[in-house]
Amino acid sequence: MKRHILHGPHIKGLKKRKGEWVTGAGGTNNNDRMHPRNVYKGNQPDFGKLAEKYRFFAEHVQRSSSGKPYIDFKNQDAVVALNKALLKEDFKLDWNMPTDKLCPPVANRLNYVLWLQDLLKLNRPTNPSATVKGIDIGTGASCIYPLLGVTVDDSWKFLATDIDTTSLENAQRNINANNLQSRIELRKVDPSTRLVGVLNAKDGNFDFCMCNPPFFASPDEMKGNENTTGVGKKEEVLCEGGEEEFVGGILKDSIKLRTRIRWYTSMLGKKNSVKSILRLLRENGVRNVVTTEFLQGHTTRWAIGWCFDEEKPEESGLRCAVNKQVAMNKMKARKIRNRGLGDVITFTVPYDVKTSASVVQPRLHDVFKEWKKKGYGLKVEDNDERVKIDLDIKTAKENLTLSLQVNWSGSKGQEGMEDAVAVVLLSAEPEGTGRQQFLILSSQMKADILRVNRRWRRLMER
Repeated sequence: MKRHILHGPHIKGLKKRKGEWVTGAGGTNNNDRMHPRNVYKGNQPDFGKLAEKYRFFAEHVQRSSSGKPYIDFKNQDAVVALNKALLKEDFKLDWNMPTDKLCPPVANRLNYVLWLQDLLKLNRPTNPSATVKGIDIGTGASCIYPLLGVTVDDSWKFLATDIDTTSLENAQRNINANNLQSRIELRKVDPSTRLVGVLNAKDGNFDFCMCNPPFFASPDEMKGNENTTGVGKKEEVLCEGGEEEFVGGILKDSIKLRTRIRWYTSMLGKKNSVKSILRLLRENGVRNVVTTEFLQGHTTRWAIGWCFDEEKPEESGLRCAVNKQVAMNKMKARKIRNRGLGDVITFTVPYDVKTSASVVQPRLHDVFKEWKKKGYGLKVEDNDERVKIDLDIKTAKENLTLSLQVNWSGSKGQEGMEDAVAVVLLSAEPEGTGRQQFLILSSQMKADILRVNRRWRRLMER
């Protein structure tokens, strides 16, 4: 049986020492850039302790000349044993899979699941169900996404599909081994099927779908690519048109299904694919779109999500944290057009205060005290982490009344998360005016918030 070995990407200037699990270029550990709730963020597994606890893993662990335990990541049996040990140790899951199938890195797949948890806070229905329903397109023999999803979140249930009978049989064994038959359902589909043709009337609506599509369009492309790691059979890594065509098929089905699934998402292995899918979404009039990146070890993956409901201005701060969550580390303001609702400027605030909603509000009011000193007529209405501000501004040319909303999404003390702030222009009088003044005010608010944040940090450190 032919096995396709796909080598991991090489980071320029990086020398990986024997036994290392994850290391980035220039001494930077990509493990530190995982999702903040990822249990492996900055926490490399101790192979020695795992070997002491799990005999099936111990037989693959070797020792370097310095005594450091390591495994050969080119040995698929060793990689499967590592996953088996990690899933048992950290998630209490009994798991196994054939060594000729695609073996997913646990930390990377967990990044996707945790990002979905965050994403589902956007465009929530008015009366949300207590159960969150998801679809895993191409679950594979590992069934990794449904198993992690239902373990991480007790409210989740999955419908998982695949084209391969052998993979589905192994996935079912993993489900049965953990008594999860009531929360994960498997369905076999045709190779051309994405979503349409899978769902029936009794399935109802779903909160999300997710997918790790076949990356490559041809064997030649696969042989010449060094940006993917893993082992897999042909149907797991190859499809006509590659990942762009595969996710394009999900998009075509989403146009038909629309709000039957709240968030359509997929992982992508190539950054250029993100641009291509974004272009297809624009061409089809889909404007509520988010993107992010997942980092683990030497590997970077991207994800894209789209929703047919309109963006909600009151969610702008939260959206700022979810959209490009990992990449948004630099303090650069982004000016975007909030379709039909006015202008928005979003930026992030360094997490340097043990923040909570009760701390966010006083910080905002400290900013507004300064604004009152500047002579603005100011009316403030509080609502959790949202503050509405009505401003009367006199300029040399005109008198303006602006209605702004500040959405401050606090990180709630989650290590590694930045607070996200969005300033939204709700209305301006006279009609059609105030845009230039809004841009000036929002930039001024950003500077004031950062300054107040530094002052609060000093107070908290005393």
